[in-house]
Amino acid sequence: MEIICLDTNVLIAHKRAKKADKDKTFLYRLATKSYQFSVSSITVYELLRGDNQDEDAYWKVMFSNMTVLDFDSHCAEHAANIYQDLKKKGLLIEPEDLLIAATALGNNMNLATGNIKHFDRVVGLELVVDNLS
Repeated sequence: MEIICLDTNVLIAHKRAKKADKDKTFLYRLATKSYQFSVSSITVYELLRGDNQDEDAYWKVMFSNMTVLDFDSHCAEHAANIYQDLKKKGLLIEPEDLLIAATALGNNMNLATGNIKHFDRVVGLELVVDNLS
């Protein structure tokens, strides 16, 4: 069973979906394909930085069911390389996206995302995308 890294937007889209539509989300379709899920510690930061305690509880339960990948010095090296490459091309992306991409690369994982526009700029990053949206 392949472990993939989930981008923040995949989780947000699932949470925002109405209960009757949860089975139409990208996350749900990924789960039916027997993927195991991981997230970057950067995604944890992005989702917990708000001030909604109820949402925090939801996310903490979600994270308890997957591996949280640390942003370590190996990932930092990947991030620096990605940054230098994108800056040279004039194609910089949001810092959090850059760090999530580096975490996926540093852990040799594909990244499931709905944000193809940003992540396809990252050389060597394999994306899992939703072909139905």
